[in-house]
Amino acid sequence: MGIVKRILTILIGIVFIASVSVLGASFLAKPVLVEAIGQAGIDTAISHRMMDAVFGYAGADDTQWIAKIQNKIEKNEEVQNITEKIMDEMISDLAAGKDYKDVDISKELDRLLEDSMQEIQDTNTELNEDMLNMMKSHLKEEAEDVQNVLNNYASGIYGDMQDTNTMQGKVAKVYTILVSKECRIAAGVIIILCAILTILLGSPRYRGIFSLAVESVLCGIIFAPGIGLLGNKAMAFLSNRMLGRTISVSLGSFLWLGCIFAGTGVVFLIVGVIVSWKDNRRKKGRDR
Repeated sequence: MGIVKRILTILIGIVFIASVSVLGASFLAKPVLVEAIGQAGIDTAISHRMMDAVFGYAGADDTQWIAKIQNKIEKNEEVQNITEKIMDEMISDLAAGKDYKDVDISKELDRLLEDSMQEIQDTNTELNEDMLNMMKSHLKEEAEDVQNVLNNYASGIYGDMQDTNTMQGKVAKVYTILVSKECRIAAGVIIILCAILTILLGSPRYRGIFSLAVESVLCGIIFAPGIGLLGNKAMAFLSNRMLGRTISVSLGSFLWLGCIFAGTGVVFLIVGVIVSWKDNRRKKGRDR
């Protein structure tokens, strides 16, 4: 019976670690994918289009200024909002089995336009009011073209995502399931049940708490050095297979989550030590 309980405890621990990993990845997958898709072409597509309206007002020696404006456009938060909005539409349509529906990103582009004009005005005082108004008008025209370009780009990606025989289709299928509300609820319920069973099966009871401590630290290792440090290698491989170019995204959020999981393990360890001390003290009192 002791062997059966030990095997059962190990299996529950494996399920606990897997469920925590799934739940953590579910909440962190979207920002990583948004950054990856942005780098894959959306950010440069926006900046290149909008910069067409700026080049005519730059002098031959203004290369640094042009590069600065372009970088500001690519790094603007509205670009990420646009990427996220388009990606949400793709995933929603994919889950529903529908064709891709064009996304209205005019509000985001308007805010990006205003931010870009402010940056242009602040960094080049030689531009007079008429030149700024003319540039804004040209930027507005380019922004209108950007919406069509991006939706055509997204539609092409969506076609690849619909085919589950391709790498894009397989990744999209896993992602759709991973970020679904049903997946998160199921993972959360399993985590709670596994934690309760681990404590109940622990004999003495503090052993179950110690088991949770070890499992939480293992989850931290999976997310911090596992995904946080090695994930970019996997991202580079997938992006080369799917997009034909290497994408490098920030996985700092996985490092932080790994630290949180490891910290939770330390808390469980402290709780286990306290429970062990109290149980031993109570036992000595009874023996007297």
